[in-house]
Amino acid sequence: MQELVERMIANIEGTAGAYEEVLATEREKQRAIVASDIDGLTQVVAREEELMARAGRLEAERAELRRLLAAADARLGPSPRLADILGLAAGPARARLAQGRERLVGLASQINEVNRVNFQLLRGAINLVRGILEEVFGADGAPATYDASGRHDAAPHAAACVNQVL
Repeated sequence: MQELVERMIANIEGTAGAYEEVLATEREKQRAIVASDIDGLTQVVAREEELMARAGRLEAERAELRRLLAAADARLGPSPRLADILGLAAGPARARLAQGRERLVGLASQINEVNRVNFQLLRGAINLVRGILEEVFGADGAPATYDASGRHDAAPHAAACVNQVL
């Protein structure tokens, strides 16, 4: 059991390290967006994809460790959370597991905030482009724009954004 807890701690530390790199990359992305640096943004996105793949592998490993821990101790239930696993750890391992959990929670919050700002920056840029297209082609003749997932994304008052910027 303690060997599984130690493996979980190592996984959490590795995941936190990966997410710290993701956070740094998201901040680089923000700088590239603000600077309209398309080449820089392309490089950042490629690095982000690699980091997210690594984090995904660590997440899958942690899910397997959670399954093994649940199988080893019936008190945990079929899908234990890290908070549930804390009760199995003893001494320094418990403190390290708790610190790792708090580190992941803090990183998730920071990544969420940076991504929220990045989303707003990109949304503003898209609205600006829409407004320019409407000014050039007229509201009815402007080409369609799409959101990040490829869905048609209508902007009812995009020209107002252009007028504010120009």
